[in-house]
Amino acid sequence: MNIAMGIDFGGTKVLAGVVDLDSGKVLATAKKKTDAGDSADQMMSRLYDVVEEAAGKAKVAIADLRGIGVGLAGQVDTERGVLLGAPNLSQSTVDLPMAGLLTRRFKIPANLRNDVQVAAIGEAAFGAGRGHPDFICVFVGTGIGGAIVHNGALLSGAAGAAGEIGHMVIHANGRICGCGGRGHLEAYASRTAITKAVLGELKRGRQSVLSEVLAGVEDAPGGTAIRSGDLAKAVNAEDELALDIVHEAGRYLGYGLASAINLLNPARIILGGGVIEAVGQLFKVAERTARREALLTSAQSVSIVPTALGDNSGVVGAAMLNASNTVATI
Repeated sequence: MNIAMGIDFGGTKVLAGVVDLDSGKVLATAKKKTDAGDSADQMMSRLYDVVEEAAGKAKVAIADLRGIGVGLAGQVDTERGVLLGAPNLSQSTVDLPMAGLLTRRFKIPANLRNDVQVAAIGEAAFGAGRGHPDFICVFVGTGIGGAIVHNGALLSGAAGAAGEIGHMVIHANGRICGCGGRGHLEAYASRTAITKAVLGELKRGRQSVLSEVLAGVEDAPGGTAIRSGDLAKAVNAEDELALDIVHEAGRYLGYGLASAINLLNPARIILGGGVIEAVGQLFKVAERTARREALLTSAQSVSIVPTALGDNSGVVGAAMLNASNTVATI
């Protein structure tokens, strides 16, 4: 069987799936919640658990897998399979030899790469990037990540961190981002940023259905206080506060996309992630703003589309790290 395990490790959950590498079909999945305060040991324990559970559900032996691929929101050394660090994870995970630990545990090859770069690989092979040699992936969740595919190859950059649109400066001397920088897109349009904005407005006395969700919450650690589904329900109920903040986040996301359009002149932008999947208004506002703010010729030539693989983009892409026909890296 030509199958592999793909793992998408995000700010609020870790999702693993057994993937048919020939078709991109996800045969079975397993999911666990994550916590930004997890130690390295706790983080690895969750990974081991979802690998074993997904393999069990798919009724396959782990030894029969081509390998394990992991996509994780952070900076990674792909050659050594080491997590160098991530703004939304604890300091104990810095310089974590994740791929080596997985190989030692399961006795099969393991690979590690940035989560949105992995999602771009999945979309290129079986999703909205298929047949499109030039595109950008932008995923909005706990943070905001990006990846660039040019001439059919994933652009990695000098340190392997190309495409980090979430840390593009969109506001001089602006809000402090989770990474410590100022004015980054992630501090304005991620789920963490949206949660902090909602909390701030509630403290000022504004009314919202989200006040029930946030009862007793003082901060937004890891962006977990509001789930994407909670936000979607509030928007669908036409909650004024939720709509105001989602529209503001959408505008900022659009500014970031416009800058990327002007810099790279991509043929396609693929938008995904938990917030994009759940809240259609965010996509609409971001697209409208990006087209308005980008240079006219570039704005007219780009298509802005949602992911085709949805929540499975990262899982499929991570599994594809073990395939012979994966996207090349430059």
